[in-house]
Amino acid sequence: MVTMERPPFLKCLLEAWQLNLEYDGWRALVPFWLLGAAGLGGWLAWSLPANFWDGSKPEVPIALMAGLLTFDGLTLALSWSSFAKILEIIGGGPFCAFLRRNRLLSRYLAVIGYVHVSQVMAITATSFAMFSPALMLEAWAMKLTFAASVACSIYAVRQGVAASSLMQDLVWQKATFDQAPPAQDHLQPAAEAQR
Repeated sequence: MVTMERPPFLKCLLEAWQLNLEYDGWRALVPFWLLGAAGLGGWLAWSLPANFWDGSKPEVPIALMAGLLTFDGLTLALSWSSFAKILEIIGGGPFCAFLRRNRLLSRYLAVIGYVHVSQVMAITATSFAMFSPALMLEAWAMKLTFAASVACSIYAVRQGVAASSLMQDLVWQKATFDQAPPAQDHLQPAAEAQR
């Protein structure tokens, strides 16, 4: 009997990370981009002038965060075109069966989920940072929300670029598959023909 349930996201994500660990080693598990984005966000937040944070002109940080929120929304919208193409490629026909048989289909779905979550986190962090001046938070708290917003936005862009690269890789892989399916798919019929 074929299982019709999709595996849970966390299980698929851990399997994808394990696969990355096997192919790329320990460096695959260190979030260099996230750490770099956090460092850049912190540097930007603490390098802005003090009057940016004192609440005398709350419209300035709110306008900046509104612009960043718009950028995050555009990043998410543009990534959905990559998601749609990825789902189109992996979602049907012999290539889909090949991916599922080799336990790769759920991993591609986990990557899409991970990219989507990172982009929703950027929108959430930026939304909170946008309202922090109106909430009259302390300057250090507003700096922290701003830093988190910038870091999440940078990481979301990175993940969007990764989704686009994944889409291009899948187009190439499917074209290769369609031209010459893997030998293991043809071994059994060839062996039966020899009998």
